[in-house]
Amino acid sequence: MRTSTYGDRPKLLGPDTGLARVFAFFEAEGHSDPAGAWQALTGTWNWAAPLPTAVPRTDVPGPVARPAPGGCALSGQWRLPPYDPCDGTGPWLALPLSSVRDGGPDLFVVASKVLSGDAGAGSAFRLEDVYVPAGFVTHSAGEPLRCGDAPFFWTAVTALALGAARRMTDALAVPSTAAAAAELAAVLHDERLSLAAALHGAPSARQGLPAPVEERLAAHVGQAGNAVHHVVAAAYELALASDWSGGRHPLVSLIEAGSPMLQQVRYATELLLPHDRTSLRKAEHGDDRRISG
Repeated sequence: MRTSTYGDRPKLLGPDTGLARVFAFFEAEGHSDPAGAWQALTGTWNWAAPLPTAVPRTDVPGPVARPAPGGCALSGQWRLPPYDPCDGTGPWLALPLSSVRDGGPDLFVVASKVLSGDAGAGSAFRLEDVYVPAGFVTHSAGEPLRCGDAPFFWTAVTALALGAARRMTDALAVPSTAAAAAELAAVLHDERLSLAAALHGAPSARQGLPAPVEERLAAHVGQAGNAVHHVVAAAYELALASDWSGGRHPLVSLIEAGSPMLQQVRYATELLLPHDRTSLRKAEHGDDRRISG
């Protein structure tokens, strides 16, 4: 990955990088510049590439995405790929725009269940103002990730979410909320230490992780995602209850900047889960052992 949020020195990071380094780098990036880090990640890597991708209809006006709070509203017509993503093996579908200006995001991921029941392989369908969270949007021009690259993406997204949440607790480090903010920061600290220890010595995604190791990573990702959502919800409640006389609380902007990665981390393992590895879903909810254990 190439980004310049650390001054002018470019950083190169991707599926060929050891996962411990991926985690450390993206956690710092998420803390430093949540919005910029997410844009750099999705602009560099097309994480939706392994998903079934529909084709925009060209014989009618092209699909459009208009801004909506926390995401966008997607409308248009597409044609399904030549196999059915609704047959139980493809719960997610990527919907591209036919054109986009200024290199903006042009690939939107939706649950296949938004389609009508009679939408079969290769058939055309229409959507009207379907809400797509910002965390489910990416760029088709990014380098395509593979299914086997999933551990890289899981690690990067989780690290970004942890870093962004840590930045939010920083915003609460004022006299009226300092003690509660410190408690929330401690929760994140424990999650960072746990995941960093679990990733110690782990290879890169493209070197390949043994199935049990991948399962335990999925479990850690789910656990960290839950912790992040707990911290953000608690931080927001503290901000609402605080006596802030400076206008809009700075936490609001940080939550807006971090919302894409907060949305994504909840579904990260499900979105890029190889369909023949269903044990990962069980691992996400029931196995909290360390990767190294």
